[in-house]
Amino acid sequence: MSAIRHLLVASYAQAIGNIRCELRRSEFDFYYYPHWQASPDSFPLSPHFAMTAEGFKWRTTYSFVENLMPEGDARMAIMRYSRLSADNLFAMGHLFGAEPAGAASLIFHSGTGALPSAQAPFLQEIDDDEISERIQARHRGIPFAQWDGTWYQSLAGVQDKLQVIFHEKSLFLAGGSLTSTHILKPEPQGKGTPHLVANEHFCMSLAAAVGLDVPRVQIHRVPEPVLLIDRFDRTYAAGADVLQPGRVGRMHIIDACQALDMPSSRKYECLGWHDGRSPERRYGVSFEKLFGLELHFEDAPAAKMTIVRWALFNLMIGNSDAHGKNISFRQTANGIMPAPFYDLVSVQVYGEKIFQEMAMAFGDQFLAEKVVASDLEAFAQVAGIPIENVMRELMGMGAAVTEVAPALAVDACYLGVERELVANIAEYATGQANRLMQL
Repeated sequence: MSAIRHLLVASYAQAIGNIRCELRRSEFDFYYYPHWQASPDSFPLSPHFAMTAEGFKWRTTYSFVENLMPEGDARMAIMRYSRLSADNLFAMGHLFGAEPAGAASLIFHSGTGALPSAQAPFLQEIDDDEISERIQARHRGIPFAQWDGTWYQSLAGVQDKLQVIFHEKSLFLAGGSLTSTHILKPEPQGKGTPHLVANEHFCMSLAAAVGLDVPRVQIHRVPEPVLLIDRFDRTYAAGADVLQPGRVGRMHIIDACQALDMPSSRKYECLGWHDGRSPERRYGVSFEKLFGLELHFEDAPAAKMTIVRWALFNLMIGNSDAHGKNISFRQTANGIMPAPFYDLVSVQVYGEKIFQEMAMAFGDQFLAEKVVASDLEAFAQVAGIPIENVMRELMGMGAAVTEVAPALAVDACYLGVERELVANIAEYATGQANRLMQL
């Protein structure tokens, strides 16, 4: 039996190219189809997949595919349930490649370049009782995204997620020729980050209130709280019947690891405690590397200032987990630009039981509470932006955070202990904002 397998890369029913996998050595390579390279509607998969190239080395292809897949415990649970090795990237691409982030799907095929026959639309309404049952079934080893033998999770990250269509206050599982519009995220199973749904809802709402570009979020109770998030990589007209094929469009999105041609294992600037490591040992995604994407930005000044806003907001809310897979970019034929922000949470509110060193350092400082003026100056220098501009942005954002955070924390959407948690986040964010403004 041949050890060669193929994954067709396709978008909008157009074949983009072919991924060829040599199973015995887990080596991947990719090439575009000529008709995609010549199409006026084409886009590169990332800055490292030039449209004019004839083919790409296996490490770049492997890293791009690997970054589309679930990570950590989510990956282990899914692959264990499927009785597959967590290192079997081809199997993951086969299982979860139908609707990953962005516009490029992965489809198992024969390697001929022909698109498989169009799939019929699949739609199944799910009610709150079913969702609650699935949340509880995780304790029995049944992954949240596995419903009746089919997976509805094609997104990266370590948290449980379910891709759904949300239409007229109803939730639907969708497949075939239908495209999801929203993501459902339940509370994590571990006890280290209680009420994370309320935490993320508050931080995302605060970001929107201070003028940052974030998708809409809602708390849906089944009765367990789940976060319902608009997919920012999906487009459809207001009032469109998203239950019909072809009504939901896809935008191509890549995360920072893909933009930098790095595996997901390098999403943190340092693995483990930084322990005063010298720059040559801080080899993961960093602010220096993010701003180093300047040559690929469609509008470099605007892109850099957007990254500055993302960094400053995470600094104010105490989000030490703002790593290279928690910031993404829209990829078009003209380059990349930062996408709306997501996964904004306050890690600081959980105290010392959660790792508090920031994923990316301001200068040489990895602790949010210890960032001082010289660290911000080093950050501005790396960004290539005058420190006055960075401080002006910090002052405006800080003033907005101190004004709106306390009011958001008493919103009626938070219940019981959730209110205490979001009040603590608001208190931390206002205190941190005031401290930074005094610099």
